[in-house]
Amino acid sequence: MNKSFFHEINANAPHCRPPAALEAITWRNIDGPLLVTLPGAGCSPSVFSKLRADGWSIQPVDWAQPPHCPHSCAPLPVAERLANSLRERIQDRRAGPVVLLGYSVGGAIALLTALQHDMPVAGVVVGNTGAHSQRHGDPALPQQVREAWTEKARQDFLRTCFIRPPPAPLWRQLCAYLAKLPPHALLQSLEGLRALDLRPSLSKLACPVLVLHGEFDRRRRVEDALELASYLVDARLQLLPGGHTPMVDCPDQYLSALQAFLTSVLARDTGTGTPWQCS
Repeated sequence: MNKSFFHEINANAPHCRPPAALEAITWRNIDGPLLVTLPGAGCSPSVFSKLRADGWSIQPVDWAQPPHCPHSCAPLPVAERLANSLRERIQDRRAGPVVLLGYSVGGAIALLTALQHDMPVAGVVVGNTGAHSQRHGDPALPQQVREAWTEKARQDFLRTCFIRPPPAPLWRQLCAYLAKLPPHALLQSLEGLRALDLRPSLSKLACPVLVLHGEFDRRRRVEDALELASYLVDARLQLLPGGHTPMVDCPDQYLSALQAFLTSVLARDTGTGTPWQCS
């Protein structure tokens, strides 16, 4: 991964760490409130390059690790690996609260991770995903990946993730990342997501959840976000003026909603301030 690009646009964000493979992160060395970010399938963690969170360390996770992809990229095995890696850090309350953030397939991974045994996360932020994939806006994508995953097809896929062209440096990073990702690894993510139905499990998630959704998403409908929030015990849904990747499409609105949620998580964690309110 081209870390120089990430560092360049995060020069003024000392709490933002470079993306790293899951097995390369020593979680116990990250003290204080920790935000773990998980990109969607086929997407570089560079989509989080403009993320800011006052008082929080941000650790983007490259859970696919192209070109070798040494582990399964299906959402459930990824979530199990992440839970096993993070569990000790999350259970150490003296180290600070941990919030999981993911969008698209990364959102499903975040929810699955929080649902693993003994994972008292302080909160979850999910975006542009759903409790299942029955209404997914691109049902033919797995077949296309198997049969005709050309450079044009890859770029067309990436374009559907935004409502306007992303910055040129980020676009180059996204294209390079997807080109390195073996089709079989992407298929594991896509087919694994389509096999999931989280509805029976979501009521077991007791922590607060912020559901952020780009209302102009061509891949996931607003109805998916509404349904997902309805199955969660402690959820807030906020629509944003973006597409499938709102942290890039509308970063100011995304960051404002994220910061308000993280502030409420800290208030709940320390027992001070205004507690989380469901809506």
